Amino acid sequence: MKPALCAVIVLTALSLLPTLLVDIPAMADYLNHLARMYVLADAGTANANPYYEISFALYPNLAMDLIVPQLARFLEVERATRFFLFASQLLIVAGAIALEWTIKRRHEMAGFAALLALPSTPFSFGFMNFEFGLGVALFGIASWIACEHRKWQVRLAIHALFVCALFVAHLFALGVYGLVLGLYELRRMFVGRFEAARAAATITMLAGPVLVPMLILYATGGAIGSAGNEWGFAWKPLWFALSLNGYNLSLSAGSMAALLVLLGYLAITRRLELSGTGKWIAAGFAIAFIAIPFKLIGVRMTDIRMIPAALLILPAFLKFRPAKPPGSLAAIIVCALIVMNAGYAAYVWLSYRSDYAEMKASFELLQPYSFVLVADSKEASSTLFTDVPMRRAPTLAVHYARAFVSSLYTIAGAEPVEVRPDLAHLDVSIATESYTPPSLATLRALANGENVEAPRYLRHWTRDFQYLYLVGPHTENALPGLLDELARYRRFTLYAIRKQ
Repeated sequence: MKPALCAVIVLTALSLLPTLLVDIPAMADYLNHLARMYVLADAGTANANPYYEISFALYPNLAMDLIVPQLARFLEVERATRFFLFASQLLIVAGAIALEWTIKRRHEMAGFAALLALPSTPFSFGFMNFEFGLGVALFGIASWIACEHRKWQVRLAIHALFVCALFVAHLFALGVYGLVLGLYELRRMFVGRFEAARAAATITMLAGPVLVPMLILYATGGAIGSAGNEWGFAWKPLWFALSLNGYNLSLSAGSMAALLVLLGYLAITRRLELSGTGKWIAAGFAIAFIAIPFKLIGVRMTDIRMIPAALLILPAFLKFRPAKPPGSLAAIIVCALIVMNAGYAAYVWLSYRSDYAEMKASFELLQPYSFVLVADSKEASSTLFTDVPMRRAPTLAVHYARAFVSSLYTIAGAEPVEVRPDLAHLDVSIATESYTPPSLATLRALANGENVEAPRYLRHWTRDFQYLYLVGPHTENALPGLLDELARYRRFTLYAIRKQ
């Protein structure tokens, strides 16, 4: 076995080990996904949550919603969800290697690039369906290229299977798949003599299977995402620098700088060269990253997701000419970056084990079927720091206390779990609001009768909710006379809301 492949196997084992060592990975959205899996698995049983309804439709974001509840028939929901994450991580690494092997007939660097991508911001935030779908997309791209000399019927059938799987798994993963195949074929069309008939046939073959699920979606009342686009062009350079690690800003920026310097040096010394097709695909990714908004049809970080996608796909189109000492030094640098980023992610995950255990213990203090509000002890904001994974932990009360929890995602067109119609006034209106926990300052202002801008579900929070989870550092005298402290922990405080 070649040294590079041996190194990838060892590094993969080390990178995936934390998934096996913790009960709940410390990823922000993972907690919300886990809570939703509990609602789906408990539906129709004695443990069913009465405040939520299950409404499946042809949403292009259903990978784990279809897979995990089936696994939960044989495993505990927590283990089944973690198994889904583990399988997604394996798909990412194996898919990147499979794509490179298809093009080069050997493995050079794709495995290392995939391991660099695992702690990236989109994955470390817990975008589970996207990670799973992107892993499937890598195999789909490899299959398309591998079958380019097969009969068109065979190629169309395989392409249609991947389109259907990706459409159900995650729409953005399907978009990455379509972008790469489109650029790959576009490059082939314009190399040599252009053949209109062949180009038309290729376009029809690529687009045809996508139209079928789209038509079915609209015919059955399905939806794609939700309203709300947010642009942020000025932030794109910063997001690029901070994309390699979702837990540590300095480590992410330093890793990206080291990687760019290394790639630049190898390119200047002609040790590394991007193929003609690779240049087309790289240009396509760059344009997509610049053109796509930060939030598209209600989906966050859509532009940032292009970065790990490019990191997984472009190595297959790189020509590497190793030489000593640059070749050995490059391998050492990349391995060091992988170990540092994976190691820091593992440190964060392990540090949260006691916090999540305390959160589960706090659910015993809740009255069953209660209404739970989640807020932040400081001014809420989107951040990459390590406090983010705690914000969604209270959503697990939907299972452990069968409670209604304000921060559980129930987005039409994205999740098959919806708030009961008579509780619509407590649901987040995604068109004008977000699921970001409100700050204590906002709750205090509303309780004092001040006219402040706040989500609809908070307007009468002292009346509508019975408990408050204040996530973050403890605040002395948060709302004296209104909140009774029930439990205080390192990362959160639980209060009972006193009824006037």
